Amino acid sequence: MSAGFQTIVGLGNPGARYDGTRHNIGFAVVDALRATPIDGDGSGVDSDCRLNARAAIAGSLGSSGWLERNGYSESALRVGDWSGALIKPQTFMNRSGEPLQSFLSFRKVPISQVIVVHDEIDLPFGVVRVKLDGGEGGHNGLRSISERCGGRGYVRVRVGVGKPGPGSPLSMAPDGVATWVLGRFSQEEQPIAEELVGKACGAVVTLLLQGLKKAQNKYNS
Repeated sequence: MSAGFQTIVGLGNPGARYDGTRHNIGFAVVDALRATPIDGDGSGVDSDCRLNARAAIAGSLGSSGWLERNGYSESALRVGDWSGALIKPQTFMNRSGEPLQSFLSFRKVPISQVIVVHDEIDLPFGVVRVKLDGGEGGHNGLRSISERCGGRGYVRVRVGVGKPGPGSPLSMAPDGVATWVLGRFSQEEQPIAEELVGKACGAVVTLLLQGLKKAQNKYNS
């Protein structure tokens, strides 16, 4: 039995110049989900999605299977007895709520049935956590969604990309965090980033098939 979610939203910035950046990890996760055949019970989804993670991070999976709507890209996903929509807002990050509001209004989907996948600087690189409600932690994409789409009562899959370490020039620069999230994964970071995408895909599928508590028990421990 599915857990009541109808829509999965991956956050990122549109355009090739942002492909492969930390800020676009949400796009990479939904791209990997769409490109990966998933067994009915979701078993092995982490490793299966990881096979498509490199191409997903690079933004090279192409637009096949995505429908371009007014301000967002939409595709379908089916996992077991669950079926619903994948959404990638095509506004810039800080306006993510505008196209999502249009989609939710048109489809009559409440915000409580939405999963948002996003980059999270307050988690170490490689860590995934599942959260319901709460603040946005300075994430402009989440803030836009909360303001435009009916509040904070949606589930977040927080994909840890870390932040500049102490002593890093970026940690002391006024725009250091922005530069960090808009930077690309290094060659050394790439394998961890691919594993991270697979893990986040697993968190989404666990939410869909088993619900919030099971996903939190598995990924938040």
